Amino acid sequence: MAEISVGAAQSYIEGEFGGPTEELESEVNATTTATSVVGNDPEALALTLINLGANTAWLLFEDTVSTTRGLLLNANGGYVSLTVRDDQTLPTRRWWAVTSTGATTILSIRTRRYALTGGLTLGQVQSALASPTNP
Repeated sequence: MAEISVGAAQSYIEGEFGGPTEELESEVNATTTATSVVGNDPEALALTLINLGANTAWLLFEDTVSTTRGLLLNANGGYVSLTVRDDQTLPTRRWWAVTSTGATTILSIRTRRYALTGGLTLGQVQSALASPTNP
């Protein structure tokens, strides 16, 4: 079986964080009521949240986020980027957003590590997945 080829950025990330990773993207419309924009993920390594909308938003890892309690996320491209190296467990937490008026779209990009068990290498996992007897 041929090895899967990955780009330089992916190779670097996998080397830094000790295993294969994936990126997950989603968009959520935040409103004047606390809205969950990304869920809890213990395998998360990095999280970037970008405000794509025209309204300012505030972020917090609790549903008590408000316009006076949270991280300011400016309209039209404001962002926050978190990594486990710099921000400890913050990328793994559930994050909430709120606006002072109207709605705004929050894009999340999360890098997470695959949870490998049993001491298998990436090649062994790929081989097992490619097997015609894999259920």
